[in-house]
Amino acid sequence: MRIIVSYSGGKDSQACLIWAVNKYGKEKVEAVFCDTGWEHPDTYKHIQETVEQVGIRLTTIKGKFDFVSLAKYKKRFPSTKARFCTEELKVKPMIDWVLNQSDNLLIIQGIRSGESQARLEMDAECMYFRNYFEPLPNGKKYSYRGKEVREWCKKYDASILRPIKEWSAQDAIDCILGAGQKPNPLYYQGFSKVGCFPCIMCRKSEIRLIAEHHPEMLQRLINAEQSLGGRGVGGSSFFPPTYIPKRYCKNKSYPMVDEVIEYVKKDLQEEKLFEQDYSCMSIFHGLCE
Repeated sequence: MRIIVSYSGGKDSQACLIWAVNKYGKEKVEAVFCDTGWEHPDTYKHIQETVEQVGIRLTTIKGKFDFVSLAKYKKRFPSTKARFCTEELKVKPMIDWVLNQSDNLLIIQGIRSGESQARLEMDAECMYFRNYFEPLPNGKKYSYRGKEVREWCKKYDASILRPIKEWSAQDAIDCILGAGQKPNPLYYQGFSKVGCFPCIMCRKSEIRLIAEHHPEMLQRLINAEQSLGGRGVGGSSFFPPTYIPKRYCKNKSYPMVDEVIEYVKKDLQEEKLFEQDYSCMSIFHGLCE
């Protein structure tokens, strides 16, 4: 059985990477990274460096779309109520990759109960293709490449293990530091999410950080928004209608990137959080010691 760590470059999957190498040995462990085309350059670098540190192989997989081309195809950006980005950019590409393997697989995922109610309800161990054979909470079964999945399962087995499910976020950080590694450098700068950059669920404080220290990432976001029509008829905004008060939106309906930037920067000097040294703003203790 091959041991596969689903690796995103975030703290939880990095902790799983360390856990797996310690338990099974680096000779048996592989890392698989689903590239959405929307990560920060520091994350790509961090992923490469950390797998080299533990001495394992990294496989990078890409789906049919990247983040921007998917938004263009859907004619809208993903949202908290329509998170098709995860499905199209991570779930389906990973299924495609698994179906191309001719081995039994143990897939290790960095899922923690404390992240959300949905993750709390996930099992610590289960069959990878479980929802092709058992219904989802909505009563439906997963159908993507269903016939091929059932044929593959006649020959091979793929199981999921979530070894840090009951850990806290700080536990994951402590595991990384205890192994002599460092977490993704974006954590040191105050970001709580380091996958898609920015994530559709990013906080306003993180938009402030991007505006101040990663203007090239904001320009990328502006370009993406413009590629979907911007303020034109039928255009799409990256942010939801309620992200900032409507009185700050020129169309009085939903905000565009430049309007969000202006809103989050207007009281920047008043925020005590941003008066401290930029290199030591992580929400996790011990990173700068």
